[in-house]
Amino acid sequence: MIITTRKDYETVKKFLSAYGKDVVVVGCGSCAALSGTGGEPEVKAMVEQLKKDGFNVVTSMVLDEVCDNREVKKEFVKVKDQIDKANVILSMACGVGGQSIVAMTPNKPLVVSNDTQFMGMTERIGRWYEKCRACGDCLLNETGGVCPIATCAKGLMNGPCGGVVDGKCEARKYQDPCGWIMIYKQLKAINRLDLFDKVRAPRPYTESGRQRSVLLR
Repeated sequence: MIITTRKDYETVKKFLSAYGKDVVVVGCGSCAALSGTGGEPEVKAMVEQLKKDGFNVVTSMVLDEVCDNREVKKEFVKVKDQIDKANVILSMACGVGGQSIVAMTPNKPLVVSNDTQFMGMTERIGRWYEKCRACGDCLLNETGGVCPIATCAKGLMNGPCGGVVDGKCEARKYQDPCGWIMIYKQLKAINRLDLFDKVRAPRPYTESGRQRSVLLR
């Protein structure tokens, strides 16, 4: 899931105030809800706080997936009159969800209340670990199901480097395990250390800034 954290409310209020007092609030019932940043309780609390500070919340909603343009379009059509009356839309989703809202309402200002952090694995509510960078070239088949891009602080394609002490990473002040030691242990456990000996070419990081899209046929 996509992990988000809340922006400081005063910062959000400042951006909203620059556009006017009539606000539409849009929450997310999936990732943001699980992160505790944009579900029903958070949207309700935001609406109450905005009203207390003099804003007019024209309407509020929690969509199943704000990152789905089809969902946003379908729900926005139902409240078109309210959206037309609003000065600004407040997105309580991730950055992708915010951009989906902009795609549907290009002439309406957008303010976001969340910071998008990473794609995370859930240990428990409130505790997530970054496990994937969505690099577009998954290496899990070669690394025992442990991602070197997300688990190695240096994003090395081959490892471990010389900065490992007792299996801990120097870049993380020897508090966190070395990603490549984790990969070694996992490959050893499944009797595939032959994969550990493979020398991998450096990643083409020049591609990292390129906008990617996928078309499934």
